[in-house]
Amino acid sequence: MSTNSTELAKEALEKSLEVREENGYDFRSPLCVYDLAAKVGVTVRFTDDISSMEGVYAALKQPKIVLSSLRPLPRRNFTCAHELGHHFFGHGSTIDELREDAASSNRPPNEILADAFAGYLLMPAQAIKRAFSSRGLDMINATPEQVYLISSSFGVGYETIVDHLAFGLRYITPARAESLKKSKLPQLREKILGFTSKEPLVIADAYHAMGTIDAEVGSLILLPPGAKAEGGHVELSKEIPAGCVFKAIRPGLARVTTKDWGIMVRVSKFQYAGLAHYRHLEDTDND
Repeated sequence: MSTNSTELAKEALEKSLEVREENGYDFRSPLCVYDLAAKVGVTVRFTDDISSMEGVYAALKQPKIVLSSLRPLPRRNFTCAHELGHHFFGHGSTIDELREDAASSNRPPNEILADAFAGYLLMPAQAIKRAFSSRGLDMINATPEQVYLISSSFGVGYETIVDHLAFGLRYITPARAESLKKSKLPQLREKILGFTSKEPLVIADAYHAMGTIDAEVGSLILLPPGAKAEGGHVELSKEIPAGCVFKAIRPGLARVTTKDWGIMVRVSKFQYAGLAHYRHLEDTDND
């Protein structure tokens, strides 16, 4: 990392800690980025009609973020945090086009800063350490399946957390990161579930640090053994050694519990378009 990028990373880290502290979030837990946006007065909307865009930040009197709902749910979460980075750093209105090479060294400093901010905001060092240690996992030697579980608990993508461990926090080596990224999502889902599935997979175990988990209609949700759901928003699909596999079938809130554990599953429409605040409501049109 160059001196300049090191300075940008430090600035991003400091801003992320400042934002968490000012808005009542500790440094040991994941957070919902949409709840944070609402707290700081930034309106977030999803759109399904711009396939070439990741996100937009509009520095208006009432600041707005627009996110592409055509991107995977974990990617949207990270992009929202990225756009909030532009907001908190006062970068002005920005348009972030679809990109696959987030690590490109040719990106403008403001984009590198916003990406670093998003990583530190969503995945603070203390929270990452706690996520591994509470589960008795060795961060250095964790399997791809274990890293996938951790990524799910933070609401981010598998490769996103691998890159953050290597380049943001420097807890693993770049070589280890490359090794982990050889495991692709279809392989990981099959190893975790024991069967082949094309649907996105979200996991929440007994050490999940938030009381909620987000999913889209059609997604699979792996929850602890013995889990039972209330209402008709998710339904039990299969029981496997790792737990109960539910499928999200319609938008809304589903309370899922075991004998000594519970979580609220928030289901949104597939590729929902509308205000983030209403993403879990059924058949709602919002301007």
